Amino acid sequence: MKKIKARGINIPHSTIMVENIIKNGRDDGLIITLTKGAEADLPVLAKKYGLNLEKEESEKEIVIRMSKKEIKELDVTGETCPGPIIIVGDQLNCMETGDRLKVKSNKAETIEDIAVSLPEMGAKVIEHGPADDKYFLVMEKVEKDVSNSALSADAVKRDKVLVVQSNGIGNAEKAYATFIFAKAALSMGKEVTVFLLMDGVSIAPKGNAATVKHPAFERMDKLMAEAVEGGAKIYVCELSAEFRGIKAENLADGCKLAGAATYVTLLSDPSYAVVNF
Repeated sequence: MKKIKARGINIPHSTIMVENIIKNGRDDGLIITLTKGAEADLPVLAKKYGLNLEKEESEKEIVIRMSKKEIKELDVTGETCPGPIIIVGDQLNCMETGDRLKVKSNKAETIEDIAVSLPEMGAKVIEHGPADDKYFLVMEKVEKDVSNSALSADAVKRDKVLVVQSNGIGNAEKAYATFIFAKAALSMGKEVTVFLLMDGVSIAPKGNAATVKHPAFERMDKLMAEAVEGGAKIYVCELSAEFRGIKAENLADGCKLAGAATYVTLLSDPSYAVVNF
């Protein structure tokens, strides 16, 4: 551990000095001797950078020890949705506020699915991205925000629409309705998300929507493209897609694989009006 004697340096200069040292990569830890009172902001700093903090006080000075928290790692590669989110949820339940967890997977959509669900699970994203041949996410356990828990759905302005499609091209009427309703909602200034699951994922592969044509409308692939161009997000259930042999590279433009956590998070958001087809 690097040892620093900084008696006589007071707030805010003591805080700025310590943060600069941390930023310069003191992963092995830090022992700082300060005048009493100059350490007041260091607990906040330690929390910000995920460090443990210990202190020893004497009459005139204080010794602060800051060291890297041990981060537990989970590799969920190979786990089928909703396996990853269940594994992460079980681990979070065993963690204390401020503890951190690193999750890795060979699928970017798995990491994104976990990231979307974290606020509902009492955690926040600290860092994420690619690493070697995998993707990772570092999260921190936080206190859940229950300030809005007493609000009923009726008290929330529903300015977003979630269209759930579970039938697919096998039911042309419902398949068309998905994108007709999406376009209508977009024209009304609503934020639109389409979630394809079960047989609904048959719409997503390249070329499939082009096989469906209603006498009164454009081909369905054109309606789908117009909805995407208008700002609609289209999520494709990962489990349903995998069950049918549909891969990410097979999906039409604007479609993206997503897991159960994304779906449940969308359903749990009271600002969404939900339409099922």
